[in-house]
Amino acid sequence: MYSRPGCMKCRATEKALTRMGVPVVVPQIDEHQEKVDLMKREGWLELPLVEVSTPDGVVRWAGMSAENLNALKYLVSERS
Repeated sequence: MYSRPGCMKCRATEKALTRMGVPVVVPQIDEHQEKVDLMKREGWLELPLVEVSTPDGVVRWAGMSAENLNALKYLVSERS
């Protein structure tokens, strides 16, 4: 989950991921130009940039997304 210091949506997303048992690593996005470029290409304007590795590939979204967090929660519960 790529973030910036002081990002409230990032902290909330990190808490949600942690609560569902998803291991979280939080690098600073400004140290990863390829991720900044990805966000620009996709037209994503807000952080965090979330990338979750699953057996089926990488699930990726930007911003605080209850819809994506709920979908991920479902996937995590199905794999348990």
